[in-house]
Amino acid sequence: MLRFMLFATTAMTVAVNGIAPASAQAVEDAASQAPSEGAEEEVRLGEVVVTARRREERLSEVPTAASVIGGNALTERGGASTSGELLADQPSVRFNNLNSSVTSELSIRASSTARATNGDPSVGLYRNASYIGGGGIGGRNFALIDFLDIGRVEVLRGTQGALYGRNAVGGAVNIVSAQPEFETSGYLKAQYGIENENLRGEGVVNRALSDTLAVRFSGFAVGQESGFFYNPVNDVYFDREEGHGLRAQLRYSSGPLDLLFLAETQVLETPSIHYQIEIPAGTPGFPGGYIQDRFNYPWNTPPSAEQDVDSYQIVAKYDLDWAQLNSTTLYRERVSAYDLDADAINAQERADAIAAGSILAVVPLDVNSAAFVRDTTTSFNQDVHLTGEAIDGRLNWLAGIDLLLLESDYSVENARTPTLANPSTGSISPVDLEYNSYAAYGSLGYDLTERLNLTGELRYTQDDRSLSSRLFDRGTGAPLGGAARVVDGSIEPSNLSYNATAAFKLTSSILTYAKAGTSYRAGGFNTNLGDPRQPRPIDAAFDDETSQSYEIGLKGTLGSHSYFAIAAYMNDQENLIAQTDNGCALTNPTCPVAATSFLTNAGDAESRGVEGEISSLFDIAGGKLSTGFSLSYQEGEVISGRFEGLDLAQVPEWLGSATLNYRRPIGPDSEAFANFVYTAQTGGVQELSATTAPLDDFGLINLRLGARFGKVSVTAFARNLTDEVHFVARAPTINRYSQPRLTGIELRYDF
Repeated sequence: MLRFMLFATTAMTVAVNGIAPASAQAVEDAASQAPSEGAEEEVRLGEVVVTARRREERLSEVPTAASVIGGNALTERGGASTSGELLADQPSVRFNNLNSSVTSELSIRASSTARATNGDPSVGLYRNASYIGGGGIGGRNFALIDFLDIGRVEVLRGTQGALYGRNAVGGAVNIVSAQPEFETSGYLKAQYGIENENLRGEGVVNRALSDTLAVRFSGFAVGQESGFFYNPVNDVYFDREEGHGLRAQLRYSSGPLDLLFLAETQVLETPSIHYQIEIPAGTPGFPGGYIQDRFNYPWNTPPSAEQDVDSYQIVAKYDLDWAQLNSTTLYRERVSAYDLDADAINAQERADAIAAGSILAVVPLDVNSAAFVRDTTTSFNQDVHLTGEAIDGRLNWLAGIDLLLLESDYSVENARTPTLANPSTGSISPVDLEYNSYAAYGSLGYDLTERLNLTGELRYTQDDRSLSSRLFDRGTGAPLGGAARVVDGSIEPSNLSYNATAAFKLTSSILTYAKAGTSYRAGGFNTNLGDPRQPRPIDAAFDDETSQSYEIGLKGTLGSHSYFAIAAYMNDQENLIAQTDNGCALTNPTCPVAATSFLTNAGDAESRGVEGEISSLFDIAGGKLSTGFSLSYQEGEVISGRFEGLDLAQVPEWLGSATLNYRRPIGPDSEAFANFVYTAQTGGVQELSATTAPLDDFGLINLRLGARFGKVSVTAFARNLTDEVHFVARAPTINRYSQPRLTGIELRYDF
């Protein structure tokens, strides 16, 4: 708490001296986009154009909690290869890190998570305005190729159901790729991490083929020889990474038409799920306790995780004079897979632990217990909308339709040791999930006066969702489990979501607003129905979660170098979709395997919070210094049902960040630069349980120092500078740790 008191004091001191809350990324981008040498270097932050309400408008005029992370700001801090790195300095945004990109996920404003299940995210995930979430696994997080060659990232906090629809309960994140421009430009970059021997290359080439036609090619390749988390039995690193991604774009722009074609592919071996077993002495069956090393796990099942992506997108804009027509079409196929050791131990390790008196021989550990999860999700998303103005610009309107067709072929294979009593080598459960969603939406905004605007947004959605699942013997193919494991379900829920907003300009550059809105998170099915020995049965289906949200905010610019945004909110949730588990654990004699997580409707819940950002741009010692601070507080609890009175899981009480970026000329066409990013978290609990462990408090520092000489830049970097290792997740008998310090160098050539 002390570091947050210091952080808040610093932010308040800056505010008192006339610097208003802001978006650090907007500041850095504004600095990099300042006028050429000799021109007046005044930048009005908040003037950046966003599409937060599905039409182009200035950030400072959008009456909702929104931030923009620009491509230049990302370059300053070395880019991003995970959602956690991308959104680390955003208020009220948390990356739920489960060590692997295929199972990790985002949460905004206390929205719930769906860890280790096939549930939809509680945050809308978008690429170039197309929905990319959902599916068996991998659909609650962005893929690595989504972080390639970013133009900007729009982060919308709070209920966005009226315009973004499904699953935007906590908010929405839209990654906009850099588009082809009518010029010749590009870069080549190579980055090497010393401790994990990770070599990453990235390149972009942009060319204008004519006055109306331009192309842009981008790609990355990564390979890693070492790591921090080691599996000695199979001589592999859990956090290894190897693969590549390629993207090609063609843009045609002439007169009223702007047309973009995009195709991309990713083939990637990504870091796999890993965890430490920790069982204290005196636990039944474990008189001496059993604790594995923090970074070495003796799995006999080789750990692995993969994610391949193929995407094709068409974005069209056409100026009709009286309106602008926007059409976005996306086809995306995502193949995700991971393997894990369900008991996290091998035969020799078990024998040694028994000999040492740590584990009793009667404990029924099956050293061949393993899980193999595979998912292929294909989705088609089509959005068409019109935007326009009327009554001399006082009326803004929008009307659109949206279609999502998603199919997920998913399987969970569980392995075991065959015995005379049960010769089976395990089971396999194939699942066919289909999700079709149709929606119509629109908005009307009217300026009652020059200062007062009222806006209403409405969306009607019809969902058709079905699932078919069976359980078979993995060796013989014979049906298992009887009627309880024959799951054929379908749901056809509909939803009407709205936003009503009143915005008032206190001055020409400061806006205050009040907003009420609703949204929903799609219900569905639990495809992994767990172990037959489990003490808590897993329900096959769960219903939609609906949310009512209230928000007030203040935002705007002060002078030409400051921008601010502050908001407070309350959320009421019905049929909260929450993650729990079936009660299995290595210490459970009736079900001694890793727990199976599943989703259930936990009752009604309430959450609330406040958030703010501070940023500014200074001229200091012949250079440019941009500073940014963010701080948010959130809390929530279940108010009805069997979990009544429990705090919401995975909701830190405090999230904060500080960003400093300094650039100074050191000679003709050369400059030195430094980038400092501090992120911190305190408070909160791991699970929706009265006996849950707390979330770990932490404060992490990333530092980059370098220089640019003409077109060449050389940078040294340190991630987690103080080498702080904390728990990213904890459950009975299982710990997951964060990555230790990583240092390295980066070379970049711009042309």
